[in-house]
Amino acid sequence: MAKSKKTKNSSKIEEQISSSANVKSTIKLIIVIAVILLIFYLLTVLILNKKSTNITSNASIQYSKILAGETFNMNEKDYLVFFYDTTSDDSSGYAETVSNYKEKDKHLTIYTVDLNEGLNKKYINEDENPNATKASELRINNATLIHITNGKIVDYITSSFDEYLENTIN
Repeated sequence: MAKSKKTKNSSKIEEQISSSANVKSTIKLIIVIAVILLIFYLLTVLILNKKSTNITSNASIQYSKILAGETFNMNEKDYLVFFYDTTSDDSSGYAETVSNYKEKDKHLTIYTVDLNEGLNKKYINEDENPNATKASELRINNATLIHITNGKIVDYITSSFDEYLENTIN
């Protein structure tokens, strides 16, 4: 009988050790899952905060930049459209010219067209067309300022932009 008591006692001890090991592994598993969930939560909070910050800081609508195909479709009776490549060496000077013009009192509305944008590249051509009457006829070689009145080209300027803009102030 002594042997059977030892066997019963050792099996009870083994069961206790086994159940204690199961409890430990269960606790470890719960801790690992909690840590993983906490990491995902923190990442989600960080990502959402970054996205909302970017959206609010960049939420501005650009009304003065248009596509070349819209050149003849603007609502104003009399306006200007300035075509230039924003990646060219002269682009900062052109942007400054437009900005200075917009600051003046009683100026015409001026729209800009970036010739570097994909949809505008089809209008770039060595043979300019200063007599275009619709967008499909429009051909621009380099920086160009077009004055539109009643949907028709009045002036097609390829140089001396500052001088021309100064003369369009009402």
